Amino acid sequence: MPLTRTYEVQYLTSNDDVNQFRRVAPATPVFEEAFSAFARGALISTASGLRAVEDLMPGDLVETSDAGPQPLLWVGSMTLYPDMTSRVGAGAGQREPDQMFRITADAFGYDRPAPDLMLGPRARLLYRHSGCRSILNAEAGFAPLRAFCDGTSVIGISPVSPQQVYHLAFARQHCVSANGLEVESFHPGDQPEAMMARDMQRLFLDLFPHLEGFEGFGPMLFPRLTAFELESLRAA
Repeated sequence: MPLTRTYEVQYLTSNDDVNQFRRVAPATPVFEEAFSAFARGALISTASGLRAVEDLMPGDLVETSDAGPQPLLWVGSMTLYPDMTSRVGAGAGQREPDQMFRITADAFGYDRPAPDLMLGPRARLLYRHSGCRSILNAEAGFAPLRAFCDGTSVIGISPVSPQQVYHLAFARQHCVSANGLEVESFHPGDQPEAMMARDMQRLFLDLFPHLEGFEGFGPMLFPRLTAFELESLRAA
């Protein structure tokens, strides 16, 4: 039996009402990625100023670096536990502990971030590099935060108490500012259907009731870099 966990969802309906629900679904990377980019206290730039991610609601106008203020359509959250295998349900095999990541102030340049920023295990940062053109045919790419971990400016932290983590989704993918760093909004990636069996596709889309299918996520803003590709660019 696969591991499961509880996911919490708030979303904007077609009537501009906010609905919310909790649902038990598989505790697999493809599901967890939709709920675990931002930690509590991350300061998100909005049209009305900085707001802690846990205070955001669907319908809020969030500042994006690529398209200005955009209405937030969906907020997902889940809880990370120190001992995940005992909390998320029964399952065979061992599960690696989830890590949070602390990014120290100015790690990526002045006020990037400011102050220190805590992000979740599935966060991706926008990475601009001239080499992205040859690898991705784009000026930048979204890189997994864990690939920046160096123990000094980006520090992996294993939770010692339950930690709530969040993700944000819009009508299409955008780049949002968290403590001054550009972070990817949620998108399931290219051809997400290929990563899930048909029954898993239905379970996954049930967590996004404002959408009729995967096409509702819209296009990706930038392609994604693997950890290996990021390492090669940073070493160049």
